[in-house]
Amino acid sequence: MWIRTQCKQQLVKIIRITIERNIGSKNKAALVGQFADSSLFQSNQTVLGEYKTKEDALAELTSIQEAIAKGQDSVYQVK
Repeated sequence: MWIRTQCKQQLVKIIRITIERNIGSKNKAALVGQFADSSLFQSNQTVLGEYKTKEDALAELTSIQEAIAKGQDSVYQVK
């Protein structure tokens, strides 16, 4: 699925999304997307969005899941 990041500066084809603690930021949780298989020399992840709570991040992940379940082929804009 193609996803445009919260900051609107990246458009990435995501193969996996996780919720991670966002250390060093006022926002406590982040959605992190993996966009390619692992590589020894290159990062294959990007922050899709940052959220005040883990519950907020989980709600956004649920919205992405629902878009996938509906078969939407359009680009998903992270909120």
